[in-house]
Amino acid sequence: MKTICIKTIDRNKIDFILEELEKYPFDFYISVYRFKTYDNLIVHYKDKNTINNFYNMIAKSIKLCVEKYDENKIIEKAVEKNYFYLSTLERKYILEICKRVLELPDEKIGGKNVLLEKLIMSYLKDNKKIYLEGFMNFRVKEYKELLDKIVEVSVVSYLDLITF
Repeated sequence: MKTICIKTIDRNKIDFILEELEKYPFDFYISVYRFKTYDNLIVHYKDKNTINNFYNMIAKSIKLCVEKYDENKIIEKAVEKNYFYLSTLERKYILEICKRVLELPDEKIGGKNVLLEKLIMSYLKDNKKIYLEGFMNFRVKEYKELLDKIVEVSVVSYLDLITF
């Protein structure tokens, strides 16, 4: 049996991942516990023949969670940090352009989805638990760099628009 524990301080993330996991036709056992300040989603999987599918399912669910709850925050921080000299309205326009860029097919934006899923999958294969906030702070450097490039492209696009 393979067990993975997903820990977070945000119960909404646990609920979101639970909803995602319900979409898969795998036979697994799920339990949710609260220990101190952390919500823990524990997933047990028995079928050793399809363990890679299990990892894919967990990685995809976590990736979707990151996109929903963390991606915009990362982008907003990058815009605030690197383009603080622009007006609030200009930064708002840049964030809108970033959202549009993120809607493009994955191959046009540097394989963001594949990269994030690969980072999560790699981590899960070596670890039995993942603390989402810690993972996002310390294990996704390449992903954050790619989001920074998306912000840069959005800024250049914005500047091109206003000088047109």
